[in-house]
Amino acid sequence: MSPKNNLPDFQEARDQMSSFVAAYKPSKSIERIEIKINPVDMLSWLSLQTDDVKIYGANQSDTVSIAGIGQAVCLTDWRLGSFKKVFKQLRFLLSPKYPYLQWYGGFAFDDRHQDDDWEEFGAYRFVIPRFELATQNGKMIFCCNLVGNVNVKGVLKQLNKIVIPTNTVIPAEAGIQNRINSDLDPRFRGDDNSRSFGNDIRRVDTPDQELWKKDVEHILLDKSVEKVVLARKTSLHFKQALDPWAMLRQLKAVTPNSYHFAFQFKKTVFLGASPERLYRRYQRAIESEALAGTMPKSIDPKKLEGSDKDNHEHAFVVEAIKTSFGELCTKFDYDKRPSILSLPSGHHLITKFQGQLKDGMNDEDILQSLHPTPALGGTPRPKAMDMIRKLEGFSRGWYGAPIGYVGLDWAEFVVGIRSGLARGKNLSVFAGAGIVQGSEAKSEWDEVENKISNFIKIIR
Repeated sequence: MSPKNNLPDFQEARDQMSSFVAAYKPSKSIERIEIKINPVDMLSWLSLQTDDVKIYGANQSDTVSIAGIGQAVCLTDWRLGSFKKVFKQLRFLLSPKYPYLQWYGGFAFDDRHQDDDWEEFGAYRFVIPRFELATQNGKMIFCCNLVGNVNVKGVLKQLNKIVIPTNTVIPAEAGIQNRINSDLDPRFRGDDNSRSFGNDIRRVDTPDQELWKKDVEHILLDKSVEKVVLARKTSLHFKQALDPWAMLRQLKAVTPNSYHFAFQFKKTVFLGASPERLYRRYQRAIESEALAGTMPKSIDPKKLEGSDKDNHEHAFVVEAIKTSFGELCTKFDYDKRPSILSLPSGHHLITKFQGQLKDGMNDEDILQSLHPTPALGGTPRPKAMDMIRKLEGFSRGWYGAPIGYVGLDWAEFVVGIRSGLARGKNLSVFAGAGIVQGSEAKSEWDEVENKISNFIKIIR
């Protein structure tokens, strides 16, 4: 027990948790056990556990974060059906008795276009973890969620299997450097589009640069669309299995001021560092943002402000969100001019929105209206989506899709960009670029290359 704050360490908290779990009585509602503890390093904790389900999320300032293992409840399907059906089920177990109880998960970008890479994720998947660590402003709780006819002996066994972490934070350079860098051919560079990096280490771009050029030209010739966001999957194949949690630690080190996330289902991990919030709702208040128009960090941001092409691309997203907020809100406001969001990987045009929702407007209505914005799909939406399905040659899965959490009277979803899918020895990194009149295939390819640069940095 710490003499400074009288809080238990993780071992002591686990012993207390065992007593509470052993006394559990079956219930149709959820029971949540929360114990305040001395903080431990979340990513170290996650990397030590052997559960098939692991979840991590942190806000832009890294002041609020969660780590979860196992699942008390899981809601998933291979087809969406409707957002309304999903949220009705999500709301069922939420209770004012447990204000910190939340579902964590996300939706597929397009449930009509999926493949085996995303089999464990489905059209949507939300879980309430069996065990959680949650922090806010440096304070941590250790939680256990129980519902229904739980096998108490099984939960106690799972609890006893949790590896006790130390408070030592693993350096960003550890783990991933040993798992990846030692395997790489020294010719590997972020701007090298070759297909081979040495012994059994390969890079494959889908589409490749030649096909990308043809796809961009095809979009520009089709006057029925004003904008299409064309994405690329860059697949990297290594000799040894990757450590996604060490990778996420390094990703956090090179991507400050971003939402950091990871979802592991069985052996597949979707992780990333997104700069873009789709929306945040607290009671009837809603916030969103338009993020479109990008230039590398090396270029003066004033050039981005003055770029007709980028402002044109950004305006599509602003107008779409304005239309959505007009339908969803009694009143709303937004920045009349875009500002510059500067991140280590580049500069972006951003316009922020705030509003008050109409009575009867809920999360299902918000997602139905907002997703996908022209920042990830295009405009007009139906035509752009058809073109994406036709041209890209792979399933986006949860890339570019809404991922986040749902609580009793609040929800927040970010856009799953600047992201990758890790499984065993393979890592697929996703990024896209908005194709509008004035776009050039080479510059859009380079923009995508710049967007995946954070993953390339941690690999290098």
